[in-house]
Amino acid sequence: MGHIYDKDFIQKELPMTKQEIRAISIAKLQLKDDSILIDVGAGTGTIGIEGATYLRNGMVYSIEKEEKGIETLKENIKRFNLENIEVVVGRAPEAIPEISYDRMFIGGSTGSMRSILDHFKKYAKAEGRIVINAITLETLADATKLLKELNFKNIEVVNVVVSRGKNIGPYTMMYGENPIYIITADKEETK
Repeated sequence: MGHIYDKDFIQKELPMTKQEIRAISIAKLQLKDDSILIDVGAGTGTIGIEGATYLRNGMVYSIEKEEKGIETLKENIKRFNLENIEVVVGRAPEAIPEISYDRMFIGGSTGSMRSILDHFKKYAKAEGRIVINAITLETLADATKLLKELNFKNIEVVNVVVSRGKNIGPYTMMYGENPIYIITADKEETK
């Protein structure tokens, strides 16, 4: 199915990863047909849902602790009629199933970044890859420091700024969205 537009998602209380950021984040995940993706801080579910459309033989586990958002997340999954995505209510890493997986996306970590990365180190396959979206400089600094400390490989940081055109009379004005840092790292050195 591939790329989904923002307007196709139901959005209520939870923040949503905008489609351009989603496109880059999913490209960075390098999902395989049979990947098992852990979506931490799933929110509205946009990353997990779009990711699930690439996984013919894979599975997505969407971890979200905010009760108010769970309904929206479930409605979005139903809307796209996906069988390969499961909602897990709770905090990461405690709520992450203790299974072997190869991909993780962190959209929100609420202060548990270290323990989430520890979980990845323990359970992710050797070819495991992680993508983190950071909005604040603190999250960026925290994540990059921890990835180095925990000996992740191929750490990459990309800063993405998207501006959107809005019609003002006969003119088009560009309005900037918040800049986002997309951090990518591998569990082991890839050949």
